[in-house]
Amino acid sequence: MPHALPRLVADATLGKLMTHLRLCGFDTLFDRGIPDARRLERLSGGHRIVLTRCQRVWRMLGHPLCLFVDDDHPLAQIRQVLLGLNVRAIDLKPLSRCCRCNELLETVPKMEAAGCVADYVWQSHKHFKKCRSCGRIYWAGSHTQRWLNQMNQWF
Repeated sequence: MPHALPRLVADATLGKLMTHLRLCGFDTLFDRGIPDARRLERLSGGHRIVLTRCQRVWRMLGHPLCLFVDDDHPLAQIRQVLLGLNVRAIDLKPLSRCCRCNELLETVPKMEAAGCVADYVWQSHKHFKKCRSCGRIYWAGSHTQRWLNQMNQWF
């Protein structure tokens, strides 16, 4: 049985990781400012785990409120986060969130995507999702299968 994914806040040192986490289905806020423990703690609201590469922030917040990410490579970082949070493959909700604004995506009728995507995309795909916040349209292109294959390799 899948478990609920923890909600996260990533600091500015983890921009690529934040995108990968959103693509996995994690509700992940992103703080673009210079890493500051007090601001990150406020953003977490006591309900989100803070992810940082800043040792100063990590020392101030400590475990379990904060997870220190020590690798430079985003794919190694995501492995560390998944292991550190005890997340299993079955827990993930891949491609369910907007990678830009973090909102959940909604399935929309094909006609709603007309004029919003390239003609060949509209003609060759049946299913579309939309972010109601930023309006971005998503579809299952060749990148989708590559992403899912990559995700499976983390486990």
